[in-house]
Amino acid sequence: MFLDARLARGLTTIVDSTNLRALVRAGLLARAAHWQRPTVAVLFDVPLATVEAQNAGRDRVVRADVVREFHGLLPTADQLHDEGWPTVHLASPLTRPAR
Repeated sequence: MFLDARLARGLTTIVDSTNLRALVRAGLLARAAHWQRPTVAVLFDVPLATVEAQNAGRDRVVRADVVREFHGLLPTADQLHDEGWPTVHLASPLTRPAR
């Protein structure tokens, strides 16, 4: 597995995936723990209205009910901490324009 190969070499590894299911996130934490690598979660805490507006502008629009369902599955920072993620960064402060 590509992930294990990178972790085994001690390389910084970014897993870019929605990971809406706690079980999938637990698997990522387990892989990192196996290789004794630190973990950080980045939570893209985008308001539903923003997601819907961005979706409307896509070439291939996702059905509105699917967008709402997936958005509802997003964990909170507290949930991620409770799952074992020691560090959780919210993307909203990272993506706000500088003043």
